Amino acid sequence: MKNLSTKIVNHLETQNHINPNICQINAISEIESKLSRSLKQKIVEVFRKEFTGIYLYGSVGVGKSVILKALNLLFENSEIFHFSDLIFHIQKSKGLKKKFGIEKKLILIDEFYINNLTNIILFKKFLSESLKKKKIIIMTGNKEITHIYDDPVNKQLCEDIKVFLDQNFKQIKMTSKVDYRSKENVNHNFFFINKDNANRFQNSLRKQLAITSIPRDLMFKRKGYKFTLNNFYGNLIDLEFEDFMKKNLVFQDFLIIAKKIRFIIIRNIPQLNDDLRDYSHRFVSLIDAFYENKNILSISTKVELDNIYCGKKNIVELKRTISRLKEMGSNTYITKNLKNFVKK
Repeated sequence: MKNLSTKIVNHLETQNHINPNICQINAISEIESKLSRSLKQKIVEVFRKEFTGIYLYGSVGVGKSVILKALNLLFENSEIFHFSDLIFHIQKSKGLKKKFGIEKKLILIDEFYINNLTNIILFKKFLSESLKKKKIIIMTGNKEITHIYDDPVNKQLCEDIKVFLDQNFKQIKMTSKVDYRSKENVNHNFFFINKDNANRFQNSLRKQLAITSIPRDLMFKRKGYKFTLNNFYGNLIDLEFEDFMKKNLVFQDFLIIAKKIRFIIIRNIPQLNDDLRDYSHRFVSLIDAFYENKNILSISTKVELDNIYCGKKNIVELKRTISRLKEMGSNTYITKNLKNFVKK
């Protein structure tokens, strides 16, 4: 695609209302350079064996995801996935034979991170399959590709896979430390932080937004699994964090909820630590799903947003989650998505 970087910058300015900084412009230019070179090579070198991938990484809120989404909209022969969703479908595809064949030339993968050995093995198989089909992959993440995961029991296997990734991906680091999601203060009519009467305020908010005052149970289904949530009010669901996180739900379940229900209230989020590791992983997936689907969220917690996680093992992932929470709690996000909801 000619003038790809110019088109991406224009898209960010007109559609995302972002004035790209030098860090974003440099990353976009480098993607255009590497992507153009890769496409030309793939046409010329029919029997080329080297796999081409681009890995865009850096701190949270610097614009990696919006660049990827702009690429998806501007590059017709592309398909975009959240990494958790991609892994879920790989697991269900029985070795990637037929059920999860991706026809598009360019595969875009957002929020790449590994938290277990199974996922990294599955992803390597996916990459090997993509190599055979001459695909190009662009991913975003927060860590250097050689720092993604360590398994104390299977050290050599992890090292071999990280070497494979390092050899097959051209890394582009976004050096900015400015989190554009944190520019606004949160809307205290939706985010109740360290407030004694949070439950009362959220009750009042529910009465304003819900289309019915009578709660009922709602069943959700995906292939091979179903679950039920209480306190469904037609267009809104009211959840107690502790009860909700006890359910063994994954990203795909949260995405089903996000697509079916517009407003979500989550009450009494505690401070998360490494003893609540399952809760932390689910919370990351939960916020990713709601953020991607532009849901309107209300939360209550006794902890300041920056202090929701006090552990050490998932600092990077939770930092991204907190950054997204700050944007979801901003006046701009809430006002914009309330207007979009009214239009629908």
